[in-house]
Amino acid sequence: MDFVKNDDELAFIIAHEMSHTILQHGAEQMSHSRIFDIISIALSLIIWSMVPYDTGSIFTEKIAENMQEYFFSLPYERVLEKEADIVGMILSAKACFDVRNNSQFWHRMNDLNEENEMPEFLSTHPSNINRARDLEDFLPQVQQLNYIYSN
Repeated sequence: MDFVKNDDELAFIIAHEMSHTILQHGAEQMSHSRIFDIISIALSLIIWSMVPYDTGSIFTEKIAENMQEYFFSLPYERVLEKEADIVGMILSAKACFDVRNNSQFWHRMNDLNEENEMPEFLSTHPSNINRARDLEDFLPQVQQLNYIYSN
């Protein structure tokens, strides 16, 4: 809690987490897991047909899992996080919190974790810099909501 500078940032973080529930991201991930399973099985079959050896099946399965993870699961999870950031910002604005500095939270997170942050393509979340940039890009639209709801 010491990392959060003010009530506006705290409201944004809480609204972000609420957004996951409102948007039913948990249920969405469960329904997509079936699709990802089918993709994984298809990738396994394709790779196994090229390397039809029993010893190759172990490697085939691992390759299919990694391909499914890096090309489908992780990008999809980053989309859900971006969506929760945007909806969280909208909820904060509708609750009359100041949304102008929400991106500063992610800039501070980046400064704190810059050396240890893993590449975005390996993460379930967008990079801190991309999250800040997305919020800055969406700010003009959300500020209109903030004006409407605060007047």
